[in-house]
Amino acid sequence: MTGRIDIHHHALSADIIELMRERGLPTPGQQWHLNNTLDMMDANRIEASVISNVIPCDVLGDATQAHRLVRQVNEAAAEVVHTHPNRFGFFAVLPLPHVDLALAEAAHALDELGAEGVALLPHGGHHYLGAPLFDPLFAELNQRQAVVLVHPLDLPQGSAPGVPSVFADYLLDTTRAAINLITSGTLVRYPHVSIILSHAGGFLPYAATRIEVAAGALANVDHTTVWDSIRRFYYDLALSVPSALPSLLAAADPSRILYGTDWSGVPASVVEHATRALDETAVLDDPTRRAINRGNALGLLPRLARRLSTTPTTTTTVR
Repeated sequence: MTGRIDIHHHALSADIIELMRERGLPTPGQQWHLNNTLDMMDANRIEASVISNVIPCDVLGDATQAHRLVRQVNEAAAEVVHTHPNRFGFFAVLPLPHVDLALAEAAHALDELGAEGVALLPHGGHHYLGAPLFDPLFAELNQRQAVVLVHPLDLPQGSAPGVPSVFADYLLDTTRAAINLITSGTLVRYPHVSIILSHAGGFLPYAATRIEVAAGALANVDHTTVWDSIRRFYYDLALSVPSALPSLLAAADPSRILYGTDWSGVPASVVEHATRALDETAVLDDPTRRAINRGNALGLLPRLARRLSTTPTTTTTVR
């Protein structure tokens, strides 16, 4: 009962991919299948994975259609959790930029479906998280002391020719949202929202000193607020180990770093390589490594922690 907790896991099944395709949305190259997912989890000593299926609702012209799609996506994820409560949790996707519908879906997912939290894209249309448009949503999430996973997709203006979005634009998308959450005062106004930044926070840890130096002149934010905010964020390690670890450890609170795989967006070989690198890196001591693998996530996600404490599993202990 002491395996890893994967905080960054995508579960787009064939049915969900077909729903996306019917609406003209971009679809992933790799479908999610339960059996090979469980094989991958067991091979890497992952006790439980938290599903997040982000949908770019801003490209759908019809708000009702967007809400209907995310409801189907969230209910599919909830069914996986219901069937395998000791192996999965989920973050519910919300139909941004449609704030009223996002509020309704958050209530349904958190109150009725038992979601661990919600998943947000860094932007809805051309509005990044931290924009006044999203204040009602953050006020509600703050009231609920909710967990938010911020997961990037394409930049609003699209990618540069010859540079696939996944190489750099995804990281910039997350970084823009994090900076706007800091400079807009959103983190100060809503202190009870716990925000996870995907992929080790994008470029945020690497650029932390640069942001600190410039924030006073460009955004009227003092350096203490910048650093407090950077250390307030949680960070998952999906597609970031080992190269991003030194910058992340220099900027982040180690108790807020979380294991993540980016499955099923990456093959099992990538998960295995990154997991081995995390286990073998010399930049972490063993207590910090154990916390990243498991303890930090369980402290953040009480619903999942309760399920794992009451439901037996055969997952091997991780160090």
